[in-house]
Amino acid sequence: MNPPSASSSPAGIIDLPKDKLDVIAQRAKQLEAQGEKEDGKNEFSQLMAVLRIFQQQQQQQTLMLQQQFLAQATPEQQQLQLQLLQQQLVQQQQQQQQQQGAPSSATALFNALQYQMLAFSLLQKNMGLANNDEPLPSVQEQRKALAEKLVEAIYRQERDHHALSTLKFPDTKPKERLTANDLLVGIPRSHAHASRQQKLLLPLSMPAGLSPHTVFEERENRIQHRAKQYHQQLENQVVQKDDENNDITLGQLIDNDYHNTVNKASHDQIHDIIKLKALRLRDKQTKLRGDILRGFEEANRLQTTVGSASYRKMMRQTMKEAKMTEKLEKQQRLDKEKREKQRHLDYLQSVCNHGRDLLGWHKAYQARMGKLGKAMLQYHAHIEREEQRRADKRSKERIRALRNDDEEAYMKLIDEAKDTRLTLLLKQTGSYLESLTRAVVDQQNDPVHDLLQPEDGEKADEETMLTDSAGNKIDYFRMAHRIQETVSQPKIMTGGQLKDYQVKGLQWMVSLYNNKLNGILADEMGLGKTIQTISLITYLIEKKAQNGPFLIIVPLSTIANWALEFEKWAPTVTKIVYKGIPEVRKSIQKQQIRHGGFQVLLTTFDYIIKDRPALSKIKWTYMIMDEGHRMKNTNSKLTSVLRQYYTSRYRLILTGTPLQNNLPELWALLNFILPRIFNSVKSFEEWFNTPFSNQGVQDKVELNEEEQLLIIKRLHKVLRPFLLRRLKKDVEAELPDKVERVIKCKLSALQSRLYWQMKKHGMLYSTSGTGGGRTSIKGLNNTIMQLRKICNHPFVFEEVERVINPYKISNELLYRTSGKFELLDRMLPKLRATGHRVLIFFQMTQIMDIMEDFCLFRGYRHLRLDGSTKADDRSRLLEVFNAPDSPYFVFLLSTRAGGLGLNLQTADTVIIFDSDWNPHQDLQAQDRAHRIGQTKEVHIFRLITENSIEENILARAQYKLDIDGKVIQAGKFDHRSTEEDREAFLRSLLEDKSDERDEGGEENEELDDEELNLMLKRSDQEYATFTRIDLERQRAAAEEQRLYDSTDGKKRERLMQDWELPDIYRYDHMMMDEQDETSLLLGRGQRMRESIRYDDGMTEGQWLRQLEKRTASPESTDRRVKKPRTQ
Repeated sequence: MNPPSASSSPAGIIDLPKDKLDVIAQRAKQLEAQGEKEDGKNEFSQLMAVLRIFQQQQQQQTLMLQQQFLAQATPEQQQLQLQLLQQQLVQQQQQQQQQQGAPSSATALFNALQYQMLAFSLLQKNMGLANNDEPLPSVQEQRKALAEKLVEAIYRQERDHHALSTLKFPDTKPKERLTANDLLVGIPRSHAHASRQQKLLLPLSMPAGLSPHTVFEERENRIQHRAKQYHQQLENQVVQKDDENNDITLGQLIDNDYHNTVNKASHDQIHDIIKLKALRLRDKQTKLRGDILRGFEEANRLQTTVGSASYRKMMRQTMKEAKMTEKLEKQQRLDKEKREKQRHLDYLQSVCNHGRDLLGWHKAYQARMGKLGKAMLQYHAHIEREEQRRADKRSKERIRALRNDDEEAYMKLIDEAKDTRLTLLLKQTGSYLESLTRAVVDQQNDPVHDLLQPEDGEKADEETMLTDSAGNKIDYFRMAHRIQETVSQPKIMTGGQLKDYQVKGLQWMVSLYNNKLNGILADEMGLGKTIQTISLITYLIEKKAQNGPFLIIVPLSTIANWALEFEKWAPTVTKIVYKGIPEVRKSIQKQQIRHGGFQVLLTTFDYIIKDRPALSKIKWTYMIMDEGHRMKNTNSKLTSVLRQYYTSRYRLILTGTPLQNNLPELWALLNFILPRIFNSVKSFEEWFNTPFSNQGVQDKVELNEEEQLLIIKRLHKVLRPFLLRRLKKDVEAELPDKVERVIKCKLSALQSRLYWQMKKHGMLYSTSGTGGGRTSIKGLNNTIMQLRKICNHPFVFEEVERVINPYKISNELLYRTSGKFELLDRMLPKLRATGHRVLIFFQMTQIMDIMEDFCLFRGYRHLRLDGSTKADDRSRLLEVFNAPDSPYFVFLLSTRAGGLGLNLQTADTVIIFDSDWNPHQDLQAQDRAHRIGQTKEVHIFRLITENSIEENILARAQYKLDIDGKVIQAGKFDHRSTEEDREAFLRSLLEDKSDERDEGGEENEELDDEELNLMLKRSDQEYATFTRIDLERQRAAAEEQRLYDSTDGKKRERLMQDWELPDIYRYDHMMMDEQDETSLLLGRGQRMRESIRYDDGMTEGQWLRQLEKRTASPESTDRRVKKPRTQ
């Protein structure tokens, strides 16, 4: 290995200060002391490399000085120097031999080379070499002797001026603009000097000259530095200032808004911008020039350096050699292709084998994992089934205990189950019932009862009432009814004997009176709530000496019935029927009310509001509200007036339907009778609706059977002391059954066309009078109401009747155009023939008008009661219809006016022509016949038009009935609806389940006579009668068909067919197209004003005959005036 040269070593190590070298040496010693070794990578190796380089540079510098010294030294000095080098070389060899035969270092080799060079130069001068056999002095002695000789030689040479100049070192300070000739000035030429001195000189290394590459690199570096500095100066040149007085440089302006900067710049600024852009392109230009130069080099490179074979001299081949070469080449090519093909086949075979092995392994692994997964699933399914079985068993045990009212067992099972939801419900139940217990005490201590004397003469404090003798808390039902009293029928009640359940109802109301509480008597309709109320009043008058006054607020339709019941059951009770015109009511106020000579005052809801100044002055003992569901709205006028102005010690609500729509309605009734107990509708509804709201559940919570039953039980606990409800099937075993059936009716062709027009276009079309054109019927805004009218009868629309029956003659068109009327035309003759009496309830008075025409057409004697019937006429109509020998077969009633408080138990058949949105209205209507005193089985028929809006109305009514069953009889869950829910419900009403016009599906079968007879019959004899009536009707229809066939030849059905319709209803789609074209061309035009007719359309003679009929028979009561049909 050659020793490293000075050029290969870092140039700056020899110039390091002494303190830095000391630090490096100390660090190296410290790492060596720690046991570090040189491996070429760690810190110790790097420090040792630096120290070796420094040592080599020192040796090189010493050697250069020695060479310069020897070049000018005398032969004697050279001899001394040679001896010194020889001694050093020998000493180093001895040291290496002592170091276990280690190889010589680069320094030893270099010293040996120097020794050989000196020896060679001495031999050239015929000078002798030093003897190696002589003992060598020590190193210090040799260095000391050599130093003395060198000093002596130098001292001699200093006396020689030209020798001194040769020993001077050149000036190392850089001079400006030095050339090579300047550096060589003053340096003597070696041959000239040798000729002058006549001396042999040792070869001297010339001073290093200037490298042109170094000069070029220095020049380029300076140019690059100046360009970079100028570029930075232009970039940072401040051009202007912004709004915040900050400097904006030229580079920022060019980068942000180049075009505006150039357009607004001055000549100097444009010059600077050009320079700046040129400097920014400097790097790209340099790269481009380099690429071009490299391209030139590639293009100018000699071809010989790439492929020297092309310059060889080609030997001319013979034909034989060419054929041999071609054959060998072909053979070689075939062998190569064969090898490549075989290699490729082997590769493909290996890939296929690997793939086959991989698929086999994965299939086996998949099968193994599949078996393991199935085993795990079976295990977990088994565990889950077992756990579910145990949970179901525990749940059934809890439900059984809950249904059996075994609270102790249920609590024990809850503790075992550790169900947090059920525990939360139980905690809420306990806390709420405790608060209700205290509220009951507050209600009983209401100052309004101070005028009444307690029965026992003692008043227990609150602590005594809340705990028993053992210190346990008492159930709040026992607290509410802690004073019990055995009651019997009062003697002054002489109208008959109370039934057992009515006596229990009287005992419950007397218990409320004794315990200073109010309540709701919510027996099912027909169980005699009126009689039980009369028994309470007579009991208080007879047993408690409470002569009133009692205020009974009833609907106008039932005030006459209340008066009749008082006359029948309590004739000795002084009562005032407060009704009539204002003059009559003022007379009653002056003559009877002001003097206080009465016990009971019967009045209506309207008079409570109108005559508030007179009636509210009286301090009523009892306020009894019949049909109390009128109080369901806490913001109604009636509720506000009663709360604010009327004072009563006790309040009692009578209602057959305590809940009709939602839970706040029930709370409104409870709040009216017990304002101190039920004072917050929010807490009451949350207690029943959101039992888990405090757990952060945002969506509705689905309750399981046990939770529902638990909420039912706690709801019953709350309502039990204040609400009494009995059903007829539970308390009156001898009451006949009530059978309700829903009968589907088909639409006639006319109804189908009108229904389709209204549903699709939102309007109906008719002829435009004398012109014979087509026009739409105005004023049809409520689509659902119009669809209901079409389902009932199309003649509700006068324009349609004008087209179908222009002379308005009462004929077979009355039932042929409506499916419901066609069904009634088959039902009513059978019911009249078997001695049944019928109540028909309607929603619309217009349908009642058409029904009256139908009854007159068929000869059915009938009565009518609707909202326009006067109160006196109501009582007279009830007496006439309930008379034993009444000739009237049909009673037409409106559901809202005739469905409340009427006793019509002489009828045994109820037909609900069209259903009410509120199902309780229909239930009220049914119970007009199915009530106490009924001796026959009551059949109720609800007529529903198939595939129409009425099916959705019935479904909605059934949904409300389910709510009532859950809340009052079972409980209530999740009854919240939003505006979006109501809109979705409205859309669902307008969407039919099947569109019989567009879909060719299977149509519903029509109700034939045999099926109808099975529904109507109550005995086999009636079925035979119904069959005979059907045969007679069929024979009459066949005879009529023969007459009709002689004129036209087409078969007529009982319902109007499509071919019988006028063209305006048969081609309604063409009419729509024509109307669209007309409106597009001519616009809407001016609205035509409707002509108003102020007469009744009758002549004087007709009007007189109609007046005589009204005065002679009560069957034609006051109704809406309409144009009569011609018989």
